Amino acid sequence: MLTPFKGFTFHGLLTLQNPKYKNFDITANFSDGTSKKYNFNDKITTGVSKTIIELDPSYQFDKFRVWASFRYQSKQYINKTNSLYFNGRWETFGGVDYNMNKHIGFSVNVVNILNQKGCSGSIGSADIIEDVSAYKNYLMAGSYIRPFTVEFAAHINF
Repeated sequence: MLTPFKGFTFHGLLTLQNPKYKNFDITANFSDGTSKKYNFNDKITTGVSKTIIELDPSYQFDKFRVWASFRYQSKQYINKTNSLYFNGRWETFGGVDYNMNKHIGFSVNVVNILNQKGCSGSIGSADIIEDVSAYKNYLMAGSYIRPFTVEFAAHINF
């Protein structure tokens, strides 16, 4: 956290991690009577980025606060075999807050300032697949980052 001058704060965080599965061997027995052994040892865990960057500047003056938030998440694997993944992406937010008094405040917030596209989550049926060709150009439902949005709010505190 940096405060280089009055009213301005800057929060920055860099996370570098390499989360891997350990001691994770399974034998899957399928309903058709076949079975297959899977070894997920040393595979990157699903849904976790190796690199996360957070940049949060904020400036407060009088009854106003101007802020922004930039979050980066690197590639995330979708399945345990590490054969499918979501690309890295930035998520961006910002806004202006006005506190009229200790009970009433107003804000204007912008979501997805850079209008980035991206998704997150998992594909349950793909957890143990090794050949991803069946998923190429395949339309699926999932969780996506929020689209560009402008939000207005009033806050009443008792």
